[in-house]
Amino acid sequence: MSEGRKRRRSEGRARIYRNARRLGWLFSVLVTLSVLSLVFFIWLIPTSISDESMAPALTSGEAVLCDRLSRFVRMPERGDIVLFQTEDGLFIKRIVGMPGETVELVDGHVFINSIPLDESSYTVNYVGDMEPVDVPAGCVFVLGDNREEMYDSRLDSVGCIPFDRIEGLLRLRVSPFSRITYFS
Repeated sequence: MSEGRKRRRSEGRARIYRNARRLGWLFSVLVTLSVLSLVFFIWLIPTSISDESMAPALTSGEAVLCDRLSRFVRMPERGDIVLFQTEDGLFIKRIVGMPGETVELVDGHVFINSIPLDESSYTVNYVGDMEPVDVPAGCVFVLGDNREEMYDSRLDSVGCIPFDRIEGLLRLRVSPFSRITYFS
């Protein structure tokens, strides 16, 4: 070939390359949408905090992600913040009592089997008393960190939460940006 001649693709071959690029983009978009669907419809539950019952750990208007699959990997533990279902909707509270334990509040302080619970790792508003409650097998006792807000296991309408009503464990605060936090 001479230096002045450029090699050109045939029109048919150029069309094949254009179609392959389009299919590559379409495939990339479909894979991205599939991964995002898996993450946000199967694994993580995006939730907005609507009250101050978990303040100061979680405040109204914050957005969090709850891990739906972790409940199948390990049992929820004391101190975990869980998303659970009641007749009134979804709520986020902290587990303080485990199956087979007796939970009591004296001057707002939690006692498990008559032993004070160390809640120093999170700030709590200590308010009120509660008679001893035995946590049944397969259930947990939940409380909000702000004990003045009382939609938790202290109410008869909520009571102890069965494991099968726990929708997920809190994993990540995503909004506001200044308070992004990973909860282990």
